[in-house]
Amino acid sequence: MSKILLLNPPGDKTYLRDSYCSKVSKAAYLTPPIDLLVISGYLHPKHQITVLDAMAQKHSAGQALDRIRDISPEYIISLFGQASLKNDLDFFALLKKELPVAKLLVTGDAGFDDTEKLLTSNPCLDAVLLDYSSPTWLGYLDGQRAGIADIAYVQNGVYNVPRSGPSKEYSIGIPRHELFPYKKYRMPFARKLPYAGVVTDFGCPFKCDFCLIGQMPYKLRPVPEVIDELLYLKKLGIKYFSFGDQTFGADRERTERMLSEMTSNQINLPWGCFARADLLTEDGLLAMKRAGCELLMIGVESGDQEMLDRYHKNITIDNIRRAFALCQKHGIRTVATFILGLPGETEASFQKTMDFALELDPDLASFNVPVAKPLTPLTAEARSRGWIKGGGQDQSSSSNIFDGETAGFRIEEWRRRAIHKFYLRPGFILKRLKGISNLTELKINLAEAVALLKGQP
Repeated sequence: MSKILLLNPPGDKTYLRDSYCSKVSKAAYLTPPIDLLVISGYLHPKHQITVLDAMAQKHSAGQALDRIRDISPEYIISLFGQASLKNDLDFFALLKKELPVAKLLVTGDAGFDDTEKLLTSNPCLDAVLLDYSSPTWLGYLDGQRAGIADIAYVQNGVYNVPRSGPSKEYSIGIPRHELFPYKKYRMPFARKLPYAGVVTDFGCPFKCDFCLIGQMPYKLRPVPEVIDELLYLKKLGIKYFSFGDQTFGADRERTERMLSEMTSNQINLPWGCFARADLLTEDGLLAMKRAGCELLMIGVESGDQEMLDRYHKNITIDNIRRAFALCQKHGIRTVATFILGLPGETEASFQKTMDFALELDPDLASFNVPVAKPLTPLTAEARSRGWIKGGGQDQSSSSNIFDGETAGFRIEEWRRRAIHKFYLRPGFILKRLKGISNLTELKINLAEAVALLKGQP
């Protein structure tokens, strides 16, 4: 049994580093670190686990180092991300000086951007996990090197990157939510607290050009295991949860079975999820609503069909329009997510997107900018054409992909305009106020609104 620390490092900003999609919180929210939760499931009870979420507990680097020194772990498994890379590597260097014997393993989107160079250039890192859902690397904790997989490391100057074969299913046990500061997590769309995150699959069967998750192997978690976790969360006192799956419901038959099990087991908790518009049917929405679903986060990306086609979203404007109409018909709240400034974006295509966002009239909208995610076709094209520039790598605010015609200031200007035009409409504000169902939701909305507007120039 090894003494293991699961770490979400401190930062100079509020970083969200989980699920291979790092970014800066746009407002006051901080979601649970899904990677670490999943890992806690299959580490328990074989190892002694401690959790330090320095983001949630608002620890400075010094406070986090003091706490880690007191814990004195043999292994540290830490999140790190592209959006926070310099911050994280600086902290890891300090950490290695303080605890030179502890092995540091990292997981996050930054681990896929030239993994060999990352390891050889940063001796503070001992290994990079390449699939946080897979326990195939666990032998590393016992000193094994033969037979392990989904972990990259350097041994005797030789780079090793063994990978496991394809699998349709994976099991993680029950993530140990109680070890995490779960009462400190916030989701801007949640109507009740405390809030938790749950995953039922890994990867995504769809291959949008801009998304790293779609490059991961798609596999499903056993339905009974998911139900056991939801029952456990209910006993823990969780009042709201979201499914962290990139595309909830991609396997229709399995989804129907899981929703039926949720209903028959009387989970009776409100929840939200990410969904694709073309997968949503009226019968499916009704089954989701019966199982407690009250919020869908739908990737719209653009209101210009040419942009959707160019980046292989494989969806139509009519698909999207129909999905939002169905949600409004059945009283399911919606969040529409957009990407502004993908190469090829023009003022005309941006205006189409803005008009479409207002036409759809979702309950909330998330306006993001493109960044160079590892392994993606977008990044490969951007590198070959010299479109990647220095600077930000945070989809929440600053892009690092410019096609020569779309200047960085223009992308940021589009994002500012979109936020102001969407959120400062009197009709939207009135709709939001009327839709608030309880005091907790009111407090969450006020905190998010203040933080969001403070962050706008």
